[in-house]
Amino acid sequence: MPIIEDLNLLSKTRLIIWEITEDLEDLRSGVILDKDSVKLLADRKSEIHKKQFLAIRSILKEISVYDQNLKYNELGRPILIDDKNLSITHSGNYAALIISDHKVGIDIEVVGDKILKITDKFLETELIYPQVLNKKTALIYWNIKESIFKSVENSGIDFRKNIIVIPFNQKDNYTKSWYINNEEIYSFDTHFKISKNYTLAYVIKN
Repeated sequence: MPIIEDLNLLSKTRLIIWEITEDLEDLRSGVILDKDSVKLLADRKSEIHKKQFLAIRSILKEISVYDQNLKYNELGRPILIDDKNLSITHSGNYAALIISDHKVGIDIEVVGDKILKITDKFLETELIYPQVLNKKTALIYWNIKESIFKSVENSGIDFRKNIIVIPFNQKDNYTKSWYINNEEIYSFDTHFKISKNYTLAYVIKN
């Protein structure tokens, strides 16, 4: 079984990371999809996107969440009919999810250099602080901001202005972050993980 992390984080909060090593047929045969999910799978054009979709369904099966209980809201974000909070993510051969009684978000990204070309699109306040912005630091900032974006019911978020992340030491695996939009101000417990092949962050709304 390609689960490489399975963490019980807080009361009723669980995070699972899946490394995709199976071929498409093995992933498909391992899950039962309802008609909506069959269509969503067919709509994915590339093999890796199909694998990512099925890997998430495989994780849900592992935690006894049935496909018919997973829906998507008007923002395209996954929701569970039992009122649990769910966030999913995938990149390359990795897929992950976090499920909780709290508002949560998660993001995973395969390590690469492209992130350094777009930092001005999602960083602003963070650039004021004296910090070496290498590719893994930049990816963690992106992971955190994307995680917050997934946890907030607002599709019009400006990553530079509405999400603030305290500069961090890569060895700490923890920092603080905020969503700020006029009178709306939310703080998040913010955790991250750096591996050889990927970076990941998850946030839990306070």
